Amino acid sequence: MKSEQSQPNQEIKLSDLIAILWRYKLGIILFVIICSSLTVFYAINKPDIYTAKGLYSPKSSDGGSSLSKLAGQFGGLASMAGISLGGGSGDKTDMALEVLRSRAFLQSFIEKHDLAAPLMAVKKWDKLSNELIYDDTMFDIKTQQWIREVPPNKSQVPTAYEAFPFLKENLSIEYISKKGIIKIELNYYSPEIAVDWLNLMVIELNAFWQEKELEKSEKLIALLTKNAIEANQSELKSVLYSLVAEQTKSYVLAQVENEAVLESVVGVIIPEQKSAPSRALLCIIGTVFSGLLACIIALIVGISRERKRFNG
Repeated sequence: MKSEQSQPNQEIKLSDLIAILWRYKLGIILFVIICSSLTVFYAINKPDIYTAKGLYSPKSSDGGSSLSKLAGQFGGLASMAGISLGGGSGDKTDMALEVLRSRAFLQSFIEKHDLAAPLMAVKKWDKLSNELIYDDTMFDIKTQQWIREVPPNKSQVPTAYEAFPFLKENLSIEYISKKGIIKIELNYYSPEIAVDWLNLMVIELNAFWQEKELEKSEKLIALLTKNAIEANQSELKSVLYSLVAEQTKSYVLAQVENEAVLESVVGVIIPEQKSAPSRALLCIIGTVFSGLLACIIALIVGISRERKRFNG
């Protein structure tokens, strides 16, 4: 008879849960107030982030297509001279964007512009003075010296390898191939610096690609010229010299072309509004989460005490 009476007492009803929450309402309210206050403090002190947005299109290569047409017409004759002209140059955009994402390119960019301190030691940007605020436990702005606590197996002055993740995680690249559009975004505390870095990245990527294309053209022109001079058949000699002329034209155009792989569609605008953080959203999430957590804790404590009382 005792077990039959204790069984209903162990059942948890919705009314029991509501009663427990009401019993601990003051504790729940206090917990929510404390957590919400901490969330507001965190949101207020979290630095603003600005996003520089660039819009680009893949650079087409007219000279390359002209050479490809000649290669298609006279590739058989050229192969007689031991030259493989191949087909078209293909889509170089994916490869160029992989270069932009690569550790080698970004580390070189960090080293060239000395960005380790701005990436790793800056806490925020002062809008009124237009100055970066550095963490004085890491970097002494007056002496321009690193004073950070040295991590294991690291040096006092961080390398570009160590600074690379700070740049990579703030760089976003999206290639919409169907529209032929490339979106590149860079986040940073200062809107002007974000724009400057983004423009410099694209300029240096184009310069890197231009140098690569020029080097390739020089080798191809030298090879074509050598084989044209050594060719015995007049028809083959004529074809090879035509190919030399086309490649030389492409080479000359590439020397004066600043946008070798990415062509700017519109200029990058300095953002006036921050992109993050959303302080209102942080406060709402903090309040809702703390309320749910407080209710769960109250229910666990209340149910546990009820069971002990019944069992006792």
